[in-house]
Amino acid sequence: MTDTKTKILDFAEHLTQTRGFNGFSYIDLGEEIGIKTASVHYYFKVKDDLAAALVERVQAKHAEGFRGIEAGIACPRKRLEAVVAHFQGYVKEEKFCLCGMMAAELQSVSPRVASLVKAYFDAFQAWLTQQFKEAGYKDAKLQALSFLSALEGALLIARLRRDPKIIHDALKGFLKV
Repeated sequence: MTDTKTKILDFAEHLTQTRGFNGFSYIDLGEEIGIKTASVHYYFKVKDDLAAALVERVQAKHAEGFRGIEAGIACPRKRLEAVVAHFQGYVKEEKFCLCGMMAAELQSVSPRVASLVKAYFDAFQAWLTQQFKEAGYKDAKLQALSFLSALEGALLIARLRRDPKIIHDALKGFLKV
């Protein structure tokens, strides 16, 4: 990936997580990076292409992060705690989950991007399901859905109140696996 393309993606990710995907334009990206808007269009012809690239990139980062958690942490409860800590980091940085933000703006993204966002959450839920299975839950899929739903909702409230501890408090019942 070119340096300019990476800069565009980095700043677009930051803006999506702080303002929402509809909260910025290619003009904003170009001004921040110091390039013309036409140069942004060179890398991402339309904003839908940028949205798809962002979701794919975040999904890849999270998949890598999950592999790292599994490799470094043997206990499923501790793995879930690592996920909670990661999401608390968003609040500390005054950000929101990129795919959560895209899901909130679902009616304004293309079916292609909506499909990618759904795939992100499906993969996240599948990973969580595995953690609950390893912890001995018979209803692991339901536990995973509940955890993921609580996580995204807690992130929203924690961001509003600027208190990352809210995420841990909202999920502590799941952390007793």
